[in-house]
Amino acid sequence: MKRYSIVILLFALSACDLKYNTEKYGNEGNTNNRLATKAAIPAAPKKKAASPIIGERVNGKAILRDQPNGQPIVTLLDYVPVRAAKLQKDWYPVNIDFDITPEEYRKPLFRKGRKLEVNGRPAGTLEKDIRLPVATNGEKMWATIEGYVDKKSVRSGSIIETALTTFLNQHKGRSIQDMEPFIHNFQLEEEKVLKPYKMYFNYESGIDDPSPLYRLALIFQGQQLIGVLHSRPLTLDGSTARRLQRGFTINYLPGIDQTLRDDFATKFNKFILTVD
Repeated sequence: MKRYSIVILLFALSACDLKYNTEKYGNEGNTNNRLATKAAIPAAPKKKAASPIIGERVNGKAILRDQPNGQPIVTLLDYVPVRAAKLQKDWYPVNIDFDITPEEYRKPLFRKGRKLEVNGRPAGTLEKDIRLPVATNGEKMWATIEGYVDKKSVRSGSIIETALTTFLNQHKGRSIQDMEPFIHNFQLEEEKVLKPYKMYFNYESGIDDPSPLYRLALIFQGQQLIGVLHSRPLTLDGSTARRLQRGFTINYLPGIDQTLRDDFATKFNKFILTVD
C-alpha cells in the first residue's frame, strides 16, 4: 500500500531484549518505559526521550546469506538494526542500509573485507565482492544489502508482535496514555480514517512488496484499546480473533461488544479493499 494512498483516503473519508545497548545506533528504545506519574513534587529536568525502534535487531554476531543456508554476504555485529520480512521456514528475509562515500555512490562496487557502518557505528564486514543499489536523500548516502538470516539471529524482543505481547502482559492499562510508551518506542503512526476509531500502526518491511500494507495496528475507540490488527502471527491471551479482508486479522480484547466488533470489521474491510 502506498503511503500516499493512505493520506489521500484520509482526507477523502474524513522484559525483553531491548534493554541492552540502548540508542547504540540512534534509533532504538526500551519497550518497558513507563509514563511519568502525576505527583506533587518539583519537576525534574527534562531528559531526552529514548529514540524509537525502527526495524529488528541482530542477536549476537549474525551471517547474512544470499539464500537460506546459502553463501555468506555480510557478517553483522550484535544489535545492528535490520528490516525483517515474514519468517520463512526458520529464516528471515532482511535488508540493511549502510553508510557509503560519494565515490562509492558513483561507483557502487564494494569489495570483500569492507567494514560497514550504520549511522556512523560499526555494523559488520562484507564477505564477498558485490554490487549494490545505492540511494541518497541529499544529506547522506547509503547502500542496501538484502539476504537471509536464521531465526535465532534476530532478537525476539525487537520483533513488534513479541514486544506487544510482553508489554500487554506487563501493563494492565489499555488507554492511549497507558500505551504511549509502546507507541513511541515503535514509532507507530496515527491514523483516523476509520472514524470513530483511531489506529496507531506501522507498515510491513517492504522487502516483499514495494507498496506494503499494515503490519500491526493498535485500534482504539475513544481513549480505550479495543483490539490489535495484524498481518503476521500474533497471540494475545483472552482475545477473540476475526479474519478480515486481504489477509488481515484483528484480535479483539476481552469484553468488547459484538456490535462494536462488527462495526469496525465492516469499516476496515470496506476501506482496505480501496487501497492499492
